[in-house]
Amino acid sequence: MAVALAVPANASPPSYGSNGVFNVTTNPRDGWATAFIPPGRYRVDQAPSMFPYQSAQGFWFRCNNFPCSPSFPANVIASGPAQRDAPTFVDILPSDVAVSLANVTLTSA
Repeated sequence: MAVALAVPANASPPSYGSNGVFNVTTNPRDGWATAFIPPGRYRVDQAPSMFPYQSAQGFWFRCNNFPCSPSFPANVIASGPAQRDAPTFVDILPSDVAVSLANVTLTSA
């Protein structure tokens, strides 16, 4: 007997964040990350915060090697902020090695 599994029509797209370093699945590097993200286009959202506070400004960093951090500028390919009042997007390429998130959540676009 075969069983077909369907994804519910209201399933949310995958999201990643809001802090941490993700290894891009097309360029795995053993020992550097425990979380992975596939290449693709992602919506960038500022990490939520509890009223009356606001979380610190969020940023993302695309890297060509580990460590993936603004402290290692030679490894950073591109970076950008999250906007609280406007949607922004980032394209993670198959050639990227890692993505670092600081107070942002990425959601498949």
